[in-house]
Amino acid sequence: MKILFITRDFIIEPLGIMYIAGALKKAGHKTDIVKAGVENIEEKVKNFAPDIVAYSLTTGQHGYFLDLNKKLKSQFKFLAVFGGSHPTFFTEIIKNEGVDIICIGEGEEAFAELADKLAKGEDFSTIPNLWVKKNGAIIKNDVRPLNDIDSLAFPDRELIYRKYPKSRDNPIKNFLGGRGCPFNCPYCFNHSLKTIYQGKGQYVRFRSVDNLLQEMLEVKNHYPMAMAYFQDDTFGTEDEWLGEFSEQYPKVIGLPFHCHARINLINERLVGFLKKAECSGVTFAIETADDRLRNQILERNMTKDQIIRASGLVKKAGLKLRIFNMLGLPEGSLKDDLETLKLNILCKPDLGWASIYQPYPRTKLGDLCVQKGIYDGDIDKISETFFEDSVLDIKDKAKINNLQKLFCLTVSFPILFPLVKVLINLPPNGLFKKTYAYWKEKLNRKIYHIQKTI
Repeated sequence: MKILFITRDFIIEPLGIMYIAGALKKAGHKTDIVKAGVENIEEKVKNFAPDIVAYSLTTGQHGYFLDLNKKLKSQFKFLAVFGGSHPTFFTEIIKNEGVDIICIGEGEEAFAELADKLAKGEDFSTIPNLWVKKNGAIIKNDVRPLNDIDSLAFPDRELIYRKYPKSRDNPIKNFLGGRGCPFNCPYCFNHSLKTIYQGKGQYVRFRSVDNLLQEMLEVKNHYPMAMAYFQDDTFGTEDEWLGEFSEQYPKVIGLPFHCHARINLINERLVGFLKKAECSGVTFAIETADDRLRNQILERNMTKDQIIRASGLVKKAGLKLRIFNMLGLPEGSLKDDLETLKLNILCKPDLGWASIYQPYPRTKLGDLCVQKGIYDGDIDKISETFFEDSVLDIKDKAKINNLQKLFCLTVSFPILFPLVKVLINLPPNGLFKKTYAYWKEKLNRKIYHIQKTI
């Protein structure tokens, strides 16, 4: 079988697609990929003649891909499969014209089984993780038990690297050390995904250190690689695993790496493991300086003292520090966001940047926004990015938008803070956007110690 993945343009390798492609390749199927909005998709579908066209999408991208699929379906014959976070939580997308199948949750085994059955001419309507249209009805299959992730094929990097030289030659290569997040932040999908997989096995899973390093060594030996980036939501939450990793990684790989950590897990022991493993930088999220917002609304359960202490531990160890924040939060204010900027200045990260909160429906916080009447719940209003504007009906939206664009520059140059309080009163403009893009890129280079960034 031939499977064509259609995705938006990307900088970071799309690991989800690559994992599924790895499973399909292992099963003997042929895959290819095309970037929507960048390449000629109609020509690609015509020449490749896929049996399955697979779309990976997040909320905010759904309208674009539904329209694209309808257009392609009018010209070509194929089975359309929609997967990713949006179809997982908005299963009603299958009711749209041209959507044949949706994949819920993890898709490696489901896709391989679908391609196998399609190749044999067998019925594929009862495959776990898939909802399938059949004879005017929708067959709704439960998700399968969560697997041992060491059993999965490695991501098929050749799918990306053979076609996109910039991804191949980027010296930063991305990996996952595990799956699942142990926390339940109300603005994130993890809580809902845990509900879907309730009773299906251990949600938070770690690859064995040997399995992870085997993949990394293969990548290091075959492609340009000067640094690793672990895309896990929270890296190394298990002491025993991190201890083994810190022993083996320098011997087997021996390259700097960047990872994500959780503030209230950062202590001397964790930082010591990271330093021993030759970690070069850490990213963690403050989100907001306001204690009530951070702990009651966002349920982060961390104090300002913990934030400041964690920042100090990371910096003292000689690691680069990047801090994430969210502006425009429900029940927040412009004053709160300015205090968040002040807290970042106090923590002295190498890069402190902010996104604008997006109320993803069917998350706990998104539902709260609907209940409070500051968002009507229309998923079509959600942007593809969280760096543009807020869809909430809140005060000072334009000022918050401007503050987001000037945030990372001001963290680096605190002397600008009084001026920024004045500049945010101007109408949003292209200069602020360019300032944000330029300064974020410049500081990312500093964090990664190399010329190209992910």
